[in-house]
Amino acid sequence: MSSISTPAACDARTASFTLHNRAILIFTSVLIFLPSALFAAGLRPIPALVLLAGCIGSLALVIQRPQANEAGLLDASVDTKRLSLCIGLACVILVFGGELHFFFAPLDWRVRDAVLADLTRSSFPIGYNIDGVDYILRAPLGMYMFPAAVGHVFGLLGAHVALLAQNSLMLGCIFYLLSSLGAGWPHLAILIMFGGLSILGAALGFAISKDYKIDRLVILGLDAWHPYFQYSSSMVQFFWVPNHALPGWWLATLLLLQTRSQVDIATLGVSLAGAMFWSPLVVIPVAFWLIYLAATDWRRPLLAQRTWLGVLAGACFLPIALYVVTGSSQISHGLSFEKMEFLPLYIIFIAVELPCVRFIYLNREFIPKNMTHVFYFAAASLLLLPFFSFGPGNDLVMRGSTAPLVIVAFVFGSIICNASISRNTKIIGFALFVLATPSALLELARNINYPRYNLSDCSLTEAIHAMGAKGIPTNYMAESANIPSWLMDANVSAPQSARSRRCWTDFDNRHD
Repeated sequence: MSSISTPAACDARTASFTLHNRAILIFTSVLIFLPSALFAAGLRPIPALVLLAGCIGSLALVIQRPQANEAGLLDASVDTKRLSLCIGLACVILVFGGELHFFFAPLDWRVRDAVLADLTRSSFPIGYNIDGVDYILRAPLGMYMFPAAVGHVFGLLGAHVALLAQNSLMLGCIFYLLSSLGAGWPHLAILIMFGGLSILGAALGFAISKDYKIDRLVILGLDAWHPYFQYSSSMVQFFWVPNHALPGWWLATLLLLQTRSQVDIATLGVSLAGAMFWSPLVVIPVAFWLIYLAATDWRRPLLAQRTWLGVLAGACFLPIALYVVTGSSQISHGLSFEKMEFLPLYIIFIAVELPCVRFIYLNREFIPKNMTHVFYFAAASLLLLPFFSFGPGNDLVMRGSTAPLVIVAFVFGSIICNASISRNTKIIGFALFVLATPSALLELARNINYPRYNLSDCSLTEAIHAMGAKGIPTNYMAESANIPSWLMDANVSAPQSARSRRCWTDFDNRHD
């Protein structure tokens, strides 16, 4: 006898296959943890198994819905049209930013291409020999691992295609969740174009110094107007440093979800551990937010089983932590406020880059419910970061500010999109938004008008040599002898020697 499906049964089956927004959370988490799992293949057996356990355990925590969580965005059905448009928008932004080199790519891509080429050509670890000393590639490799794995099968072009696909999917999912959390497309537009008033900073530079050159700002962007510090606008992050922007924007999204009781402290903790392999500097402010959460509401996380499972899973990422900090003492670092001219330069920087923080504070009654504390934390992070210095060009300020800037941008957009604010408040907010857009527009204009250059297969040492850099790039390499022997065999790959050739035909006549 054949069974007949009733309409009610069909509706029940359809409902059971409905895709919810929690699937977006899980999918993006897979993209975050996958590089660490692939990295485990280059480790000794015991640390490899520990790291794999951490990746699997972390993903299991993300998949399981915390019982105490309130119903909300993550339990709603996926808006497939909005998701598709967000992924498409992300892809367009990244292509204009230089991925796949259809357009001119900013300077950082010359080194980024080299890292991807090295990982595509060889299995990890990657070795280099410079002046008779063996070095190993030691850098945050989260963005590169999956594309490089694809490149092992489909070649370097396949790796770059996979890189664009990976980044577009991840950024598109972030856009989707942020626009769903906020006021839709207008809110997302504010997030994408958000930045400080770098155009005023550049004007100030020209007024003060005769040596201030417009060519430098065209190449490096308006956000590079200050001699010591940089808070990168959203578009600058997407164009120049997607490897740092993606984990930073994802962690900021999780923080905003946490304020809505959509994710818990365990999800935040394991996501932070996974993001560390993408960008260790990006996770620093989020780590302090976790400490704040634990300190202000310690009973609930202390008694929750998920918290301790999260601690255990996060601890399994210790091999990643040891890898990224090996030799880090050789990277330039210090306290910025020890410089005699720090105070006036700091005041100018904050005044130019963070007027939106003051705008939000003056209109704090319109800060969305449950976001007051996270906004003040983000603002405090942005005020404190310039006091410290780490990395060439002070990467700590540029990368550590990523998640706080997204949170400030989200709260700023929430106020601007609020129909209850006064007309004068809306005008002031819109003026701040418009004055921030030249940074993004300059990035777009440069990449469209400058001639594109082909994908490079140069090694990292070749790329650095071609760009005229001197010395060892300590933010990308560490001496093989410093790598713990129990962690990995730093002598597996044959050292790659630099060859005396230029990697790009356009470099000498345009960027030297």
